[in-house]
Amino acid sequence: MKSVVPTKHFADDVKFYINKKKFTKIKADIATVTNELKEGNLVGDKLQDLDIPEGTAVYKVRIANSSANVGKSNGFRLLYYVVIEDKIYLLTIYSKKDDIRVINDKQIELLIRNILNEENSSENSN
Repeated sequence: MKSVVPTKHFADDVKFYINKKKFTKIKADIATVTNELKEGNLVGDKLQDLDIPEGTAVYKVRIANSSANVGKSNGFRLLYYVVIEDKIYLLTIYSKKDDIRVINDKQIELLIRNILNEENSSENSN
């Protein structure tokens, strides 16, 4: 069983879609993916050409938006980061219809650097 950890950025994205867009079923939509991840099934497409540590990976998975009654092609995109097979960080989620919330490769890399910095500082404080 893998540990699936939502980042602050991811939690803020979910709040945005619940509060501003009224996508009240988003947590149930996400649960289908997180359950797969907890079982060790890395779903979605692996993103290439990111400047991230060796042995790690970022995946993008399509999720249906049941609040808007649209399928995967017009639904959400969830990005997650796999750290050496034991921890999975939920990085961000955005609606395909929300171009302004899509993050680029540099922003993904920055989110990952922040995660790694937090992990290193918590390890050093123990």
